[in-house]
Amino acid sequence: MADTVYDVTTFPGSVSPYTDIGKVINEIIADIKSRQTTQNTRPGAVIYIPPGHYDLLTRVHIDVSFLTIKGSGHGFLSEAIRDDSSTGSWIEVQPGSSHIRVKNTDGKNEAFLVQRSGSPADVGRLNSIVFQDFCLDGVSSSKPYTPGNSKIGISVQSDNDAFRFEGMGFVYLEHAMVVGGADACNFTNNFIAECGSCIELTGASQVAKITNNYLISAWAGYSVFAENAEGVLISGNTILWACNITLTNSNRSTISANKLQSNFPSMIALLSGSSGSLISGNHFRRVYGDGTSTRFDDLYGLVHINGDDNAVTANQFSFSVPAANITPSGADPAIILVAGGARNFLATNNITSNLGVKVVLDASSTETKILYSAQSSELQAYTDNYSLVATP
Repeated sequence: MADTVYDVTTFPGSVSPYTDIGKVINEIIADIKSRQTTQNTRPGAVIYIPPGHYDLLTRVHIDVSFLTIKGSGHGFLSEAIRDDSSTGSWIEVQPGSSHIRVKNTDGKNEAFLVQRSGSPADVGRLNSIVFQDFCLDGVSSSKPYTPGNSKIGISVQSDNDAFRFEGMGFVYLEHAMVVGGADACNFTNNFIAECGSCIELTGASQVAKITNNYLISAWAGYSVFAENAEGVLISGNTILWACNITLTNSNRSTISANKLQSNFPSMIALLSGSSGSLISGNHFRRVYGDGTSTRFDDLYGLVHINGDDNAVTANQFSFSVPAANITPSGADPAIILVAGGARNFLATNNITSNLGVKVVLDASSTETKILYSAQSSELQAYTDNYSLVATP
């Protein structure tokens, strides 16, 4: 073993990694800190998790920069399908590859906590930590897979720069990833499903990038959530079932080229004055399926805007829900709702639907421009302060 490359199965820890990989990784981090002791001798390290089934009883606490924890595959298996099926003839019933079962007998909620103390905040700032190619499995869930177990896959609670989350698998966790204080954070090629929430950027962040992920069945929370974010890019993702991207007080974001399919209203919401953002080139498909939304009715909109100077352009909206399943009963569903704000711009959006649907402008919206995004009969305006070039 090189001084900077560790294998959890060969490290001489106090316990087997199959019994408690959390304790083993904590002992590896302690070894790294004992070897790298000065400002100029901290290159970090790599911790490798070979394919296998590992139990995590003890939370991992990461307080060093330049650490890569990597496995050999995200190993996802749908545990919701498994738990609704007769599995006697199945070949495998557990996630695979580098598979960590998050059991947390230490009373903690997180599998991985990334946090370094220090004052001022820059002292505690962590740099260039990578999570790559392994599976975090919360093990159990309550129907309808909320999952209701309070478990968190990865929680980052110190300001951070240039973190990467790549090729990871998450299943049956209340929160897959919660990252606070992120600067240039990258989430890509992850497979996150049957979790309460998938990706959450809390506190504040700038220029985060969320690309090319599968985000599936975030029944109880958010596919993507960001607060006080500057310049987040959300692109090329496939987001299915209970799809919900919510940005609050977040500015100059780009949400583009995503495949969005949901059985609930509200697929993208820009809230609390979120401004200057672009929603473009996405495909929205609203269908009827399992579960009932307890958060929003069909007047909320597939796209909901409350902020200034946002552009919603060149999107495809496909709406197909039986009339009997619309709430409130008898309502015309809102496709785009401009709930408030000035100078929002809706252009060249294409809407197909089995029902009468609406683009809605609430009374507090001003100077909205609508170009080829609704026929005159499809616009419901509670204000006169708008311009419309109707779809022929």
